[in-house]
Amino acid sequence: MAMRNGTLTRLVMGACALCGALGSTGCATTLVEPGHRGLYFAPSDGGLRREVLPPGKYLLGWCFIYCSSNRIDDFDVTFSTKTERIHTNSVEGLDLDLTLSIIYRPIVSELYTLDTEIGPNYYDEVIGNEFRSACRGVFARHSYAELQKKNEGIENEVEAELRRRTAGRHVEISSVTLESVEYAPEIADQIRKKIAGEQDAARQRAAIAWDAERKQQILVAEADQKKLALEREKEQEQLELQREGETARFKADQELAALETRKKVQAAEAQMDRLGAETAAAKKIIEAKAEAEAARQLARAHAEEKRAETAGVTPMQVMMHAYDALGQLGGSGTTIVLGDWAHVPSFLFPRVPSLQGAFTLPMTPMVPALPAPARPTTGS
Repeated sequence: MAMRNGTLTRLVMGACALCGALGSTGCATTLVEPGHRGLYFAPSDGGLRREVLPPGKYLLGWCFIYCSSNRIDDFDVTFSTKTERIHTNSVEGLDLDLTLSIIYRPIVSELYTLDTEIGPNYYDEVIGNEFRSACRGVFARHSYAELQKKNEGIENEVEAELRRRTAGRHVEISSVTLESVEYAPEIADQIRKKIAGEQDAARQRAAIAWDAERKQQILVAEADQKKLALEREKEQEQLELQREGETARFKADQELAALETRKKVQAAEAQMDRLGAETAAAKKIIEAKAEAEAARQLARAHAEEKRAETAGVTPMQVMMHAYDALGQLGGSGTTIVLGDWAHVPSFLFPRVPSLQGAFTLPMTPMVPALPAPARPTTGS
């Protein structure tokens, strides 16, 4: 890039000299390529300007007898790659010859500060020195073995260290890659032997792993067969249990239906018994009422008959019957004398049995008590 800037400056100055030699009039221009940015520098007009110029063609000044000294400092703002060969030592103190690459670019918004503080040759001034120093510091913390196992991690360490060292230097570090490592001959032989041993061990481990995997597959297959057999037995047992359960459920349903039928029959029989008892009780009540009514009617007719007989008896007959009743009260061999009639001889009033019925008071016949109606029985 610095070479490109110098060449461009020489071309501009040569063109200006040619114009002056010829004595002709014209203008000096320069071109900012795509992917580049420029800073306009006019020594006679304020020096370096802060404005960052995008790609394009720019006028530097007019050429008459001499050309203008104005210029544009050109910066490549695309990512650039730089490869460095670094000699350093490992943590064991063994020599290391490394080839590393760094990808970087300037920060566009800080081109003015970069140009005024460091200049266009900022890689050699800042990045290169810090990069080499960061590599030596990081690799001194690692061993030979770690270079094979932790390649990416070591690259990240170098990148982080370089970013720390170039912070505030107006450049952007994209990445750091480890291209190659050159070992000492004795170390290389040891590494080759180690790699060969590791490969043999890897092959042995692979064979052991394959054998173990094959045995594992056999065991898994046997286990799967046993599992399948157990599942089939379990399914068969479940089917048998299901059939037994369905049979037991069917029997239970039949017994329940028979029990319900017996209950209905017993309920119907109890209902019939209850209806029969109620009918018999009603029949007895009706018969008792009929008998009582007949007895009342008979007693009423007898009473009416006696009343009619009593209505035809004379007072004398009543008196005779009264005396006859008194005589009966006294019993046999007893003489009752009332008033002056006590002196009258008894033969004057002979006892005539036919007259006793006339003086006997009619008696109301006793109506027999009706039996209590039977309480109907209800079936359960």
